[in-house]
Amino acid sequence: MTHPVKLTGSGIITSPQGDSSMYRNAAPVLAAVILLSASACNGDSISGTDTAINKLRSSYAAYNDVAKANTAGYTVWSPDPAAAGATCASAPEGKMGYHLVNVPLRGSPASPQTGDAIIDPAQPEMLLYEKKSDGTMSLVGVEWIVFKAAWEREKGAGAAAPTVLGQPMLFGDHAFVAGGPSVPHYELHVWIFKDNPRGMFDPWHPNVTC
Repeated sequence: MTHPVKLTGSGIITSPQGDSSMYRNAAPVLAAVILLSASACNGDSISGTDTAINKLRSSYAAYNDVAKANTAGYTVWSPDPAAAGATCASAPEGKMGYHLVNVPLRGSPASPQTGDAIIDPAQPEMLLYEKKSDGTMSLVGVEWIVFKAAWEREKGAGAAAPTVLGQPMLFGDHAFVAGGPSVPHYELHVWIFKDNPRGMFDPWHPNVTC
């Protein structure tokens, strides 16, 4: 049985703007746990999900244009790449990119128990971008996220982690706002527009630029 990877670590990646995503610097712990849970993160595990992934690529390729993503409801940067000093979450394993959030789909970390507990494989809550050397943004992946409180509200206390594209979502427990409380949640990054040598479902991408 594959168990969800728990994202933990000693540090928090912060940024100066308001709704900034902050992730644990999961360096040694995450690396070890990912090795033990390789089937959850290894790109070879996509067997049986090729059709869904190809549909995602086809449906979301247009959102390489950020303006089109905004029109589709992805409107809040986390962190904002235009903010002074902003950088995306990073660890020795790689980076996570800049997140463009569909807030109605994700819900508010301030009230996670009221969030949307729906996991729709055709509609991720966030888009992942990298910042190119010329300052433009390029779509590299998508991410699903659901707050643990919302998930257990619907499925019951202690419910198993949700799955999407045949993969168990990974447990995370970090703040979403600078100085705010940690918010337990489940997440899954899928690098559908930029091959990840660590695997399509690994949370960190060593070749993403910020």
